[in-house]
Amino acid sequence: MTRLALLACVVGLGCKSDKPGDKAAAKQPPVASPCAKAETKGPIAWIEDDYPAALACARERKVPLVLDLWAPWCHTCLAMQTTVFMDPSFTNAKFVFASLDADREVNAAAIGKFAASAMPTFYVIGNDEAVLARFIGAADTKQFLAFLASGAAAASGGGAVADARYLGGQRALAQRDLTTADEEFTAALAAMPESWPRRDELLNALIMVKGKRNDVVGCFDIADKYMDAAGNNALATNFISYADGCVAKADKKPELAARAKAIRDKGIAHLQAILADKSAPLSVDDRAEALGYLRDALDGAGKPDEAKQIAEQLRVLLDDAMAKAPTPLEKMTHLWLRAEVYAYLKRPLDIVADYEALAKQLPKEYDPPARLGWLYLKGGKLDEAAKWTEHALTLVYGPRKARVIAQRAEIAKAAGDKATERSYREQAVKQWESLPAGQQNPDALATAKAALAAVDAPPAGSAAPKH
Repeated sequence: MTRLALLACVVGLGCKSDKPGDKAAAKQPPVASPCAKAETKGPIAWIEDDYPAALACARERKVPLVLDLWAPWCHTCLAMQTTVFMDPSFTNAKFVFASLDADREVNAAAIGKFAASAMPTFYVIGNDEAVLARFIGAADTKQFLAFLASGAAAASGGGAVADARYLGGQRALAQRDLTTADEEFTAALAAMPESWPRRDELLNALIMVKGKRNDVVGCFDIADKYMDAAGNNALATNFISYADGCVAKADKKPELAARAKAIRDKGIAHLQAILADKSAPLSVDDRAEALGYLRDALDGAGKPDEAKQIAEQLRVLLDDAMAKAPTPLEKMTHLWLRAEVYAYLKRPLDIVADYEALAKQLPKEYDPPARLGWLYLKGGKLDEAAKWTEHALTLVYGPRKARVIAQRAEIAKAAGDKATERSYREQAVKQWESLPAGQQNPDALATAKAALAAVDAPPAGSAAPKH
């Protein structure tokens, strides 16, 4: 009987014990679910900056995980969070949602695993961490819901051939394999059903990859064939911008000059049509970006007066948006585009009072003081530029810190202070080198090293010293 009693304890039939340790163990509270870390914002509950907890929650609920890779300096990221993700169409029923600030060291391992092609980049991943869907940049609600639906279909083994090939391309992009991404996106385009809901997303990804691979002719082929059908949304304006980027790369290829001009002119006309369409599903941030793309294309076409008119429209739009934003964080959405257009119009100091007020309202955010430093630099007020940039350096972190350090070096350069410039150039190199593997950027490191080497380089055209 004693043996049977012991066996019953082992298999979990339950036994009483008077041992103090056993009583203590019985009183231990249950382990909290990782899903308890989620914080509701609008219709979505987000787990912030804790990828392991988010993955564990998705596994517990047996649903896919949606990742938002973002950063506080990214205006599109902020616009998505404060507009699109507030739409009541979203629900947590079929997904776990996680937002990861890509500049925070705690997220470096996840960022290394799931690369960002631009900010923001979104993923749907399975419980085995396989990529089920990927989306780059701004989306309207309908597009983002289609992205989520494709991830859910991939999780269940469904979806069209185009979905599978498009997913292959996005998985390749996550591994920074542009060649395979190009091949997979091209195959997806060939297999795409006429009414496929992710067409605009695919076209945008394909022309982006063509540009990154410096395949100007391939980029032009895609632009020629699909620009007229590119829609009236943010993905369409991005498509036109990528096409215009390929036009700029054709400058050294005179045999492509006529074709490049035709594509730029078509892009300008299509952007003008999108911006004139009051029903276009564009947020204020989307519309501001589109105006910026149009302004740059007009400049590239040698039409500076028309470009300046568009810049003025952009300035008015952003002045109004920032004035009407209900919270300081929502005002931060417009910081960069507004600073950039005021600098373009040679009026950078006109808005520093607004930015100083916002910096006081958001004392823990690095972006307002960093943008202030940039505005003062553009306005030639170098002491103020240095003060605000140094303040930003006390708040910023990760890869973004390296870029703010470089801004401080540019201020020293403008002041003719070579010793201070060298010091900050050295700090920028060290910052890039110190980042964990998932946040390292070889191209940015090479640029920082080149800038450091240039500090003591002889002026261009100077004669070599005689020995």
